[in-house]
Amino acid sequence: MKPVSRSKAIAWLIATVLTPLSVSILCANGFIVAWYVRMAMQGTPHEGSPPLHVIQRGVMYTGGIGLWFTVALWWFIKRKETSFSELFGTRTTSLGKDALIGLVLGACWVLVYGLLGWPTFSSMFALNAAKLASIPTSLSAGFCEEFLFRGFVILLIAKAGGGRRAQVLWSSVAFGLAHLHWGPIGALFTVALGISFSLITLKRGNVWAAVTAHSVLDLCIEPGLLDKVMSFYKG
Repeated sequence: MKPVSRSKAIAWLIATVLTPLSVSILCANGFIVAWYVRMAMQGTPHEGSPPLHVIQRGVMYTGGIGLWFTVALWWFIKRKETSFSELFGTRTTSLGKDALIGLVLGACWVLVYGLLGWPTFSSMFALNAAKLASIPTSLSAGFCEEFLFRGFVILLIAKAGGGRRAQVLWSSVAFGLAHLHWGPIGALFTVALGISFSLITLKRGNVWAAVTAHSVLDLCIEPGLLDKVMSFYKG
């Protein structure tokens, strides 16, 4: 990818935060509208705000759409300028080792979340319908958020002249901003998570360790973490 100015880098960073959120919110709202229509057609119209479980399903079922859309869009825009592997940091000659390192890192974060009760260990490893429904979104986040925040954003900062500290800092801050819906504490915790993923990406020279760690973590903590967040907003 060609060098970029700092102003363009900032614009791309903001777009990388907002685009997947905007598309996912739009899709989730479409899911909720479809639920209202279905209830009306069944002769049991619902008035007022949708039930919490409907909102949660809408978020869970559509969360990955905005992420995959953004990855595809960024690749479409940049396809003549660079390769997919450079744009998203996927080039590696040691995928097995990368995955193993990511598995260890992911297990460490699972332990941290479990000890904090975000969510409990019992809900992490409960195989039920809600857990199965969360798998596509968990994997979408594991792959796409790493492609975007550890691949694209780190490359972007480097092309704007930023060193490793800037790459770690701003990619992690952007990652935290993309998770403000978790609340301020959750967003700050996500920044810390992003720092570990950024450091391992720079150390390995590709995103696959971070992809593995992120996927392992999300597969364990979802939908339990979403349950806690939705309960917080309800309360």
